Amino acid sequence: MIPYGKHHIDEDDIQAVVDILRSNFLTQGPAVEAFEKAVAEYAGVKYAVAVSSGTAALHLAALAAGVGPGKSVVTSPITFVASANAAKYCGADVVFADIDPETINISPDALREVLLKNANIKAVVPVHFAGLPCDMIAIKNLADDAGVFVIEDAAHALGATYPNGKRVGCSENSLMTIFSFHPVKAISAGEGGMITTNDEATYRKLIRLRSHGINKLDDLLQVEEEAFADGDQNPWYYEMQELGFHYRITDIQCGLALSQFKKLDAFINRRRDLVKKYDLAFAKMRNCRPAQTKGRNESGHHLYVL
Repeated sequence: MIPYGKHHIDEDDIQAVVDILRSNFLTQGPAVEAFEKAVAEYAGVKYAVAVSSGTAALHLAALAAGVGPGKSVVTSPITFVASANAAKYCGADVVFADIDPETINISPDALREVLLKNANIKAVVPVHFAGLPCDMIAIKNLADDAGVFVIEDAAHALGATYPNGKRVGCSENSLMTIFSFHPVKAISAGEGGMITTNDEATYRKLIRLRSHGINKLDDLLQVEEEAFADGDQNPWYYEMQELGFHYRITDIQCGLALSQFKKLDAFINRRRDLVKKYDLAFAKMRNCRPAQTKGRNESGHHLYVL
C-alpha cells in the first residue's frame, strides 16, 4: 500500500529530543522561542506564535480576528474540517466559496460573489491546498473592499513561495498565516502549529490566548492594588485578562521541529522531484490528468492530486 504520508526521522532528530529530555525545560522553555524565531526569520515575518496544533492555530487566529457569534467566516469547501471548525468554535457560521478547478484553491470570482451576498462576514480563510499558494493579491483586495480580515490556512504550504518569490507565512497579504507540524506535513513536531503575523496587537493577543488568557510580555496589569505592594510588583502575581485556552506546545515537540526544520529545503526539493516523475508518468493517461500543473516550482507539494 502507498501510505497517505510517511514522516522521516533520523538520528539528528532523535538526538534533538534526547537533548531536550536532559535539559532543564520540557515545556515553556527556550526551544519554543527558538522555533518561533526560526520560522519567523524563514518566512520573513515579524512575529510567530507556536501552539499545540494547526487546529489550535486556526482557532486562536479566528478569535484574534474578532470572529464570534453573529459573524461568518468564508473558506474553501475542499479542505480539512479544521478550517471550518475554527469558525464554529467561536460561535460563528461558515460560508463556502467554490474553488477554481485548475488550482483547487478558493476562486476569487466565487469569493467576490459570496462577499457581496453576505454582510456579516468577519474573515476569509483561503486554504493553500496541497501546498499551492492561493491568489493572495486578489483575495486581499476583495477582503479589503469588504472590510474583512484574511487568515491564510497554510497547513499544507510550509516551504511554498508566492509568484513574487516571498515565502508563504510572510503574511504580506493577510493578518495571519497558520502552519501545521503533524507528521504528514513538510516537517513534523509530532503535533504542533504556528501562527505568523506582522501586527503587534494581534501577536500580543495570541500570546495571551494560547495560555489561558493570562497576561504576558509587558501587558499592563489591571488590578494594581493586588499586583503591587509598597511600589514593588509581586513576582507571583498574574491576571487572567480574557478567556483563553491551554494551547501551548512543549519544548520536546519544538526540539524535534527545530531539527526537522533544518531539513525543510531538502524535503521540499525531494517532493518536487517526485512531482516531476508523477507528471511524466501520468501525462499520457486518457481518463485522468494531473491537477495544479501551474506553480509547480512554488508549491510545497503536501499532496499530489489527479
